[in-house]
Amino acid sequence: MKLAIRKYGDPALRAKGKRVAEVDDAIRQLADDMLETMRGANGIGLAAQQVGQALQLTVVDISAVEDRPSSMAWNGKEVDPKKQMP
Repeated sequence: MKLAIRKYGDPALRAKGKRVAEVDDAIRQLADDMLETMRGANGIGLAAQQVGQALQLTVVDISAVEDRPSSMAWNGKEVDPKKQMP
């Protein structure tokens, strides 16, 4: 796993996440690392607090959900999940 996943009782899990004002290279790298960590743990979602980052950032893998329609919003606008998911 790329990042260590925090366990129950870790104070990082209760930290209020700061809003991500701009998606820059550091945020993109964190999201990539979170996806790698999530997949390494056989997960389907991971919040930034779970890897010790107090940010309003979550990664979710919806690629295995083919039996029902999914929708996704990016900055308040609906987008095609297949084009946004790596």
